[in-house]
Amino acid sequence: MPKTREWFLITMRRFRERATTTPVGSSHYTTVGRLVPITTVKLEVPGIKMEQL
Repeated sequence: MPKTREWFLITMRRFRERATTTPVGSSHYTTVGRLVPITTVKLEVPGIKMEQL
C-alpha cells in the first residue's frame, strides 16, 4: 500500500471530495473522503493487485 498512498497524495486533487454523516444517538459524525475508481488505480500504480475480500 505505500505505493498507492504515495500515488494518491500526488493525485488526490483530481478526485472530488465527498462527505457523509452517520447518526450516533441524538447526534452524528461526519466522514470526509475522496472516491477513487479502482480502474484508475490499477492503470496508474505499477504492480498494484486487487484482491476480493
